[in-house]
Amino acid sequence: MKKSLTIITITMIFLLVKPVMARQCRLPEQWKKLCPVLQTRVEQPVSKMKLQEAETQQFEKYIQNMHANFLYLPRLQTLMPKTATELLMAIYKRGLAMSEADKMSNYLIGIAKYYKFKNLAAFDNNTSHIIGREWHEIDYSGEHMTWQKQKQNMPPMG
Repeated sequence: MKKSLTIITITMIFLLVKPVMARQCRLPEQWKKLCPVLQTRVEQPVSKMKLQEAETQQFEKYIQNMHANFLYLPRLQTLMPKTATELLMAIYKRGLAMSEADKMSNYLIGIAKYYKFKNLAAFDNNTSHIIGREWHEIDYSGEHMTWQKQKQNMPPMG
């Protein structure tokens, strides 16, 4: 009887618990700090900023073959890994110039140093959502906002 209950309990646990399997990250060593970001985005259930495994593999292949001489973007991945990922995505998907991505990285590193954010992860999350995108490419789903309204509230500067 005890043996039967144990087998039933173990079987129920296997059926109820989603197996946790880390995806194999294929980023070059220089970009390995971005692997957890990609893993999370592949596994997340919500569609906002979700990545499919196939597109993640294509992105990793692009990064493997990318010839770039970044000064600041590799450093940004330590402070703001989500934003660093999105800057690389913007280069890959949206044609952002590598030099512009590096300038943005330098700026963000300076901002993080200057303001000494208590919750840098929140700043990273919010910045990654918009960086490297045109207004119409920003997904505000679930936030009771639209890109049109945000654009109206943010006049061009600089």
